[in-house]
Amino acid sequence: MSYFLSEQAGLSPSDVVGCRHRALLRRALSGQTARLYLDSDWEHLAERIASRISAWRRRSAVFAQLPTAPRIGDKLRPTRSEIADGDNAVEETLEAMARGDRLILNPVLEHDGLEARVDLLVRMDPGVALETAAYAPVIITGHNATRPAKNRHRADCRVVSVDALGLGKPAATMLRHRAVASDAQRLGMANMILFSWGFSSPDVGIIGRSPGAEPDGSRCYFFDAQRLYPGLLAAFSEPVPTVPSRVKECQTCEFHNHCRAQLLQTQDISLLLPGDRNRPWRDKGINTLPALAAAGAGEASALAAAWMRAEVAIRRPVQQWYRGPLVLPQDQEPVEIDVDMEAHPSRGTFLWGTFDGHQYVAFSDFSPTGDEGRHVAEMWDWLMWRRERAHAEGRKFLMWVYAKQGELYWLRHYARLYGGQEYGSPSADGGQRQVRMPTLTEVNEFIQSPEFGDVFEYVSRGLLGTGSLGLKTVAPLAGFHFSQEGVDGKAAVDLFEVAVATGGRTADISRRTLERYNADDCVATRSVRGWLRRGAPGISLVE
Repeated sequence: MSYFLSEQAGLSPSDVVGCRHRALLRRALSGQTARLYLDSDWEHLAERIASRISAWRRRSAVFAQLPTAPRIGDKLRPTRSEIADGDNAVEETLEAMARGDRLILNPVLEHDGLEARVDLLVRMDPGVALETAAYAPVIITGHNATRPAKNRHRADCRVVSVDALGLGKPAATMLRHRAVASDAQRLGMANMILFSWGFSSPDVGIIGRSPGAEPDGSRCYFFDAQRLYPGLLAAFSEPVPTVPSRVKECQTCEFHNHCRAQLLQTQDISLLLPGDRNRPWRDKGINTLPALAAAGAGEASALAAAWMRAEVAIRRPVQQWYRGPLVLPQDQEPVEIDVDMEAHPSRGTFLWGTFDGHQYVAFSDFSPTGDEGRHVAEMWDWLMWRRERAHAEGRKFLMWVYAKQGELYWLRHYARLYGGQEYGSPSADGGQRQVRMPTLTEVNEFIQSPEFGDVFEYVSRGLLGTGSLGLKTVAPLAGFHFSQEGVDGKAAVDLFEVAVATGGRTADISRRTLERYNADDCVATRSVRGWLRRGAPGISLVE
């Protein structure tokens, strides 16, 4: 198989994920010293540096766990080599494989126009002879590496502890692999190259997060490499576009201004419908926003017209979406609690905020090593107390979130790990009281009840957005203004790391900033809900 954008460089995983046009532009600039800079380059550069530092920390943590000596009963020795980046990296990788090393760190693979870099090559066969050597490429990711399998037929992962890589035989588990596109293409290409070299194992591996597994990065999940081939071959078959089309990577791309100028000049449809969302329209010959607006295609045409008017969102008729818990009872006002959560990808949640319309109450964990879920149990205990009090007053109770996926994931996560566990918690009189972590059954029963609601569900039913319908976009339409400009999810993680790694005034400032940021989201959720109840005034109606 041969696939080239030019003769100057081989095909890498980044060339078949996301923007293909970027690969063409980069090759056009290869050999030149010029570089295109964006006004926001420094901001995005800082994000990329932070991302690389996080990736380096993950790799370092995993590499520190790799075996350095055989365990009791092991017949194999965990021989290893680390490949230095440079012109001879591919040759050094081949030499390490020829020696039969069990672990090869930072390998570089190239063959017949393909290039791939992974974090590890793990020798999977139990022998020492070169003829039997079979290596599995492994990547270390910050994403979820698995998800629970519905049944044994769908389970495709085998797991081994990182400290036994190259020595232990992976064991079957009731998990199914989960790889984002970029990780899947890296593993697929690496396996293809190893096959061409004659050193391939049937497996590939991911080290990452997994539901119920603690800590992250302590296990490697292997699965059949053949599962990656359909997606990789489909990516190979895609033509390289000679003109730009907007995708999610555009915001951080060095060619962003160059391409956006062309897209704006032509009013390209991808300005509204990025990525594959515009493909059905392009297949019909509709490539621009004016053409889509004039196509008489209902909401799609109305949305294209709204984009050209620089409107953030438009509204469907109220009778189509004003229903359910959004409708207030006539007899008595319900008790409504708005909840928002902040989480660190490896530590878990560190702040749950609540707002009842009058007071913001936070439940947090800024301890250096974590409180094993006590702050979550405290939040749940308080929430159930407010629920019981509302019922005693004959009032309905509702807990609201905005875009429920995060809150549901972490509630279930802690219920799985600590369900039923009791904790000592400070009481109002200065003493101690016991709070209990809910079980997974209790969590599921509550979130499936009429007492749990997601404001975003009603936003997505009632509004059509020309961009995101996230809280930061919709809340200003409802008249709410955020006090913590420049703080987002990534910044919140950075502030948390500062808060737990430092002390004194710096830690206090970081913590107060996080609580104000979280309180804003709680109050904004309530503001959006009230605005929806008024019929979402101030924006255009879909015609």
